Amino acid sequence: MNRVGLMCVVILTLVTSAVLPALAGERTPIRPLFRVHEALVKQAHGLQQARGKRLIYPEQIRGVIHDFVKRELAGRAIDCQVALGDPQQPIVVPSGTIDLQVSAAGSEDLLGRRVFQIHLAVNGRFIKTVDATADIAAVVEVVVPVRSIKVDESIEVDDVTTERIVLYDLKQSFVTNPADVIGKAAVRPLPPQIAIRLGSIRRPFAVRKGDRVTIEAKQGGLSIQTVGVTKSHGELGQTIVVSNVDSGKELRATVVAPGVVRVSF
Repeated sequence: MNRVGLMCVVILTLVTSAVLPALAGERTPIRPLFRVHEALVKQAHGLQQARGKRLIYPEQIRGVIHDFVKRELAGRAIDCQVALGDPQQPIVVPSGTIDLQVSAAGSEDLLGRRVFQIHLAVNGRFIKTVDATADIAAVVEVVVPVRSIKVDESIEVDDVTTERIVLYDLKQSFVTNPADVIGKAAVRPLPPQIAIRLGSIRRPFAVRKGDRVTIEAKQGGLSIQTVGVTKSHGELGQTIVVSNVDSGKELRATVVAPGVVRVSF
């Protein structure tokens, strides 16, 4: 068989192998698009490597800023959110082991729009510094009521839980530990699922205005007790005015227990 005849046989064989499965109702396998895309990406990456270059992507920069800010907020927040502004394009650096270091100007305000310096090094050799801008927010775990709590109502263990919220100002004084509110009383109504502020709670009153209380007076081994009427509410350890029922004299006394106040000679 001459060369022309041989080529005709080969072509006929190829055409037959492509047509017969279609006639038989079989489908020719189709390569998924994502595999083609992946192959193109690998090819492009290979070209970059061949040229002795690597790319640092914005997401990598956002990641190192996140870790840097999270360390800054340690003890004040459990996490942070970082929305990268610039750069938005990959940064080309020489091929090798890349090290990214972050620094930022000292500031009391760790949240909001900030500028960071990204120091790039390859194989231990400094390459350049790139400015990056990002919007920073703190993720804080706060105490919230699970039900509506009324003014002066005592807060019990089952009345509260914790939730994570995003803050853009760390100066807001929210309660972060449930133990700090248990047994306390509400200064104002506390709606459910709303973070409790420190100024919204207080120690419960041990005595209230108009209560009949025991007035104690002690000096050395001498102890005297009488009955009085309070002129105001009072917490434990707080000094209030009471009126001696017998003499009508008003005295300043310290609340030492529910229904008990103490005066000094």
